[in-house]
Amino acid sequence: MRQEMLTFAFAAVVLLLFIWRIRGGYACGLMQEIVNLLSGVISLACVALVFLAVTSAMNKSTHILTACIVALILLGILFKICRLIFAPLLAVGSISIVSGINKMLGAVMGAAEACLLAYFSYKVLAHFGIYVL
Repeated sequence: MRQEMLTFAFAAVVLLLFIWRIRGGYACGLMQEIVNLLSGVISLACVALVFLAVTSAMNKSTHILTACIVALILLGILFKICRLIFAPLLAVGSISIVSGINKMLGAVMGAAEACLLAYFSYKVLAHFGIYVL
């Protein structure tokens, strides 16, 4: 009985996740979804580098600290370059002919994102011994 409830709860959460991400992808469009995903990945990399830099500073490891600072600067430059590239693409996405295709591809991107999130959450639950399927 408990296993069936866990399976049902996981399926309900995955369904809500799909609805949320598909709706969000349709509202934003493919171009904005890519920008959001890219900025999220760069932000996570920056947070990891900052934690590594703090740890290396506490351990008095200057070569790792220097590498982290250089990597943070390079990530900042990469983020600026991506922003310059995506600014015109976001403007093109607002043209009425391209807008519909952009929104549909955004919904597809949202569905792919939801699949990825559902897969990772399933793997995390399985790692902790909670089998939902």
